[in-house]
Amino acid sequence: MRVVMKWAALLAFFTGCRARPLPPPTVADLHFPVAVIFGNASVVTFASAADLGTMQVGNLNTVTGPPPLIDSRFAVHTLAKLGSTHGVLWLMSHPTGATPVSFELQRAPESGIEVARGLLRLRLDAQTWRTDLDEKRRALAAEQTLAGMVEVVQGRGE
Repeated sequence: MRVVMKWAALLAFFTGCRARPLPPPTVADLHFPVAVIFGNASVVTFASAADLGTMQVGNLNTVTGPPPLIDSRFAVHTLAKLGSTHGVLWLMSHPTGATPVSFELQRAPESGIEVARGLLRLRLDAQTWRTDLDEKRRALAAEQTLAGMVEVVQGRGE
């Protein structure tokens, strides 16, 4: 009887001590400002949670999948189910305006400064018309802040 009790106790101990899955991330978990990469179209910086709740219709139209979001501490997420809260008729009559959005924030499989740099590098490499790509790639590789990386990719300061 004692052996059975020991086995039952061990079984209960090991099955009850599994790592609990992390709760889904929320906008409150993000460190602002954040950057959202809208496919090959643009990289947009949002200064606050309120700013993240409104996006340009043109940016929403360019995404083919959940766009990546990078926060200031290089945590990478995706904006799953990103869409306007307005209906199609409103969007058709306001093709260049801003619209309130909804989305589900999901953790990306990997995060960190090098992952963020790689995502931004893809956006930079899509700018095939640039004559200074090698210089911008070196500048991106040297940058240590999200704001600095976004500036390099957006071509500011030229």
